[in-house]
Amino acid sequence: MPLRTIAAFIASVLLAAACAPERAEFELTLGHDQADGHPYDLGVKRFAENVRQATAGAVNIKVFPAGQLGDSPEQFEGLRLGTQDLALAAFSHASQFCTAFGLFGAPFLFEDEAHFAAVFDGEVGEILDASCLDQYRVSLLSTFTSGYRLLFNSRRPVRSSADLAGLKIRVMGGEADARTWQIFGAIPSPMPYSEVYSALQAGVIDGAENEPVSILSNRFYEAAPHFALTDHLVLPMGLFMSERTLRRLPETYRERVLQTAREAATWQRDLITRRNAQALEEMQDTFGVRVSDLDSEELRGTGAAIQDHMAQKLGLQDLLARVRAAAKLNR
Repeated sequence: MPLRTIAAFIASVLLAAACAPERAEFELTLGHDQADGHPYDLGVKRFAENVRQATAGAVNIKVFPAGQLGDSPEQFEGLRLGTQDLALAAFSHASQFCTAFGLFGAPFLFEDEAHFAAVFDGEVGEILDASCLDQYRVSLLSTFTSGYRLLFNSRRPVRSSADLAGLKIRVMGGEADARTWQIFGAIPSPMPYSEVYSALQAGVIDGAENEPVSILSNRFYEAAPHFALTDHLVLPMGLFMSERTLRRLPETYRERVLQTAREAATWQRDLITRRNAQALEEMQDTFGVRVSDLDSEELRGTGAAIQDHMAQKLGLQDLLARVRAAAKLNR
C-alpha cells in the first residue's frame, strides 16, 4: 500500500475516533417526583448536563421525573440500597430516614432567600451531609428550594387564622408539617403527593400547600381555587446521592460532581423565585384563582414555638441555633 494511502487511512481513523460519541464510564440514575419541565426538573437536568461536560462524558446521569422511579420515600430507600444513584427529595420525606432533616419542616425558619443560602451553603449543610451519611449512607450534595409556599383550598377564602378551622389540609410526611397545621387550626392529613389531585376532587381533603409553580404544573387550582399567601415554609429540596455510588467514582469525578451540584442549586434557586411569581400571576389572570388578603404575621407568631419544640424533640437545639445565627451573619 502506498505511503500516501496509508497516511490517509490513519488520518481517517483518527478523525473518526475524535468525532465518535463519548462513552460513559458511569451510567447513573436520578429521580424526582415533579413534572418534566418543572424548575426542580430543569435544575437536575442542568446538573446532569454539566456533570457530563465536566467529566468529558465519563459520568452520564439520566433523569427520571414525575415519580417514574417511585414516590420520594421509595427513591430515598433506593439510595441506601444502591438501586438508585441520585434523587431530588424534600427534606420532609428525607426526615423519615435521616432525623436531622425533620427540623426543616418547622414554619418561618428563614428570613429570606439569602438566609436560606447562608444556611445550606455553609456549616449547616455540611452537618446535615455528615449526619445523613452516618445514619443512612446517603450524601447531601446540595440544596434546592421550593421558594415560598402558600395554602390553596376548595371551600372558602382564608383571610385570618380563624378561617383555617376545620379545613382538612394535606401535609407531607414529617411531624413538623402536621404540627404546624394543627397549631394553625386546621386538620392535617398526611398523603402521598401523587394522590393530592384526586383527593381534592373527591373531597377527601379540602386543601394543601405548595409553591405556585407546582400548583400550576399539577393543575391543583382546578379543584382548589382559593389561595392564601401564607409564606409559612420555604421547603429545602435535597440533591442526594447514594454513598455506594459516590465511592465508585474516582476522586476527580467526585469533586466535579459536588461542585456542579452546588452550582446547579444556586441556579435553581434564582429560577424558581422568578417562576413562582410568573405562575401565581398566570393562575390569577388565566384560570380565575382568587388570592385572599392574609397577614402572615398572624401565623408567624407560632413559628418560633414550633421550631423550638421540634429541635428539643429531635435533640437538635444546637442545629437550630446555627440556623438562626446564619441570619445574623448574613446581614
